Amino acid sequence: MSSSIAVSAQGPEHAPQAEQLAKKLGLPRAQPGRHYELLLHCCDTGLELVDKREKKQKRTVRVDFAKGQAAHRRRQQKKEMLVRAVGITEGMPPAVIDATGGLGRDSFILATSGCRVQTFEQVPLIAALLEDGLQRARLHPETKKIAERITLIQEDARITLQRMQRTGQKTDVVYLDPMFPKRQKSALVKKELQLLHILAKKDIQPDRLFLAALQAARMRVVVKRPVKSSTLTELPPSHSITGKTIRFDVYMI
Repeated sequence: MSSSIAVSAQGPEHAPQAEQLAKKLGLPRAQPGRHYELLLHCCDTGLELVDKREKKQKRTVRVDFAKGQAAHRRRQQKKEMLVRAVGITEGMPPAVIDATGGLGRDSFILATSGCRVQTFEQVPLIAALLEDGLQRARLHPETKKIAERITLIQEDARITLQRMQRTGQKTDVVYLDPMFPKRQKSALVKKELQLLHILAKKDIQPDRLFLAALQAARMRVVVKRPVKSSTLTELPPSHSITGKTIRFDVYMI
């Protein structure tokens, strides 16, 4: 990970958390007078990633499931295409592995719909942001039970999926969301997704992850794609659920 990333604290009361995170992630503590491109900042509102590469436009990414867009999606979850793609029916929510967790937006929608979700994120810094958001969600009365249905695992999902194949274990659904191309121009891409591209590992091979998912899923594999993009592999989906900007390719087992 780049040496231009450091961990900072808003005040003395946040210093222990900053020290612990710096040690865990192998990052330096921010030093006064030194410029860093990215700061993992411990503050009153939780953990946030601050992009300081552009002086005129400071961008901040944090995970908050109780407010903003996440809260809106939670309240409108029955309208989510993802819910239909995963095959969630009332009273029978499937067990789901979210193999590409990221900041946990989709995992939270699945958990809101009643699913037990194992969320995998192999980038330690991204996993730290997500874990912080989940911890705060477990303390909020509106999101507590939802967050408790999510288990975050900091690991390459292929390791678990391949282990499941060797031992004959299955999960109901495996969900994949390979990162969208950088050319997209939405506000989300400009802020959150650009930072995720910077931090993400370069050796991720979505096609291999997809093949491992097919072996581990009992019911279906769901892949999120930009609406006009090709399928993730040459294997055609059983069907697709398409919106204005994204679609979900569904591979029935």
